[in-house]
Amino acid sequence: MQAIVVQDRDAGLAGLSLTELPYPHAAENEVIVGVHAAGLTLGELAWEGTWTDRGGRDRTPSVPGHEGSGVVSELGYGTTGLTVGQRVFGLGDWACDGTLAEYVAIEARNLAPLPVGVDHAVAAGAVISGLTAWQALFDHAHLLAGQTALAHGAAGGVGSIAVQLARQAGCRVIGPAGPPTETVRSISASTGFWMWRLTAWSTPARSTWCPT
Repeated sequence: MQAIVVQDRDAGLAGLSLTELPYPHAAENEVIVGVHAAGLTLGELAWEGTWTDRGGRDRTPSVPGHEGSGVVSELGYGTTGLTVGQRVFGLGDWACDGTLAEYVAIEARNLAPLPVGVDHAVAAGAVISGLTAWQALFDHAHLLAGQTALAHGAAGGVGSIAVQLARQAGCRVIGPAGPPTETVRSISASTGFWMWRLTAWSTPARSTWCPT
């Protein structure tokens, strides 16, 4: 299969290259996903898990990209809750090869069914930003219906999703924003910040890659 890999830690984006890799193996409770779109957070190239395994051993050439959307092509032993042919999206393991490949092995618990009508490129670009926004709003801020949320960078990757989640929860949102940015469907989104109760979460610029 084809995949985008990194091997030189100092090369940055210039170190990304397209190569052939073996088809992945589905371990217990994993599935193989045929990738239709993948999200790349540029900060991944600085994460230790991109370059070494959990034992600290070099694991390059490695495949970056931990957000993905596609179709289940194979179930590992003991996997439940998903079926072959099902549309899914989710988040891969930081210390394993990622989604910038035609196929990727991901734990079933890290995947969710992709709703009908949602495009793969949209789903792949929204996983980390969506989880960051959800955690900020509901896990940390404990936001409730009727409250007011202040979203700094409301046009950014995390901020735009935070605004939508807060509104859906029945909240009023105040969101200062700069010039309009492209939506999460786009190839790249601007840096976004979410702030609540003087605690900030941020996400770097991201890209979406569609191999099909």
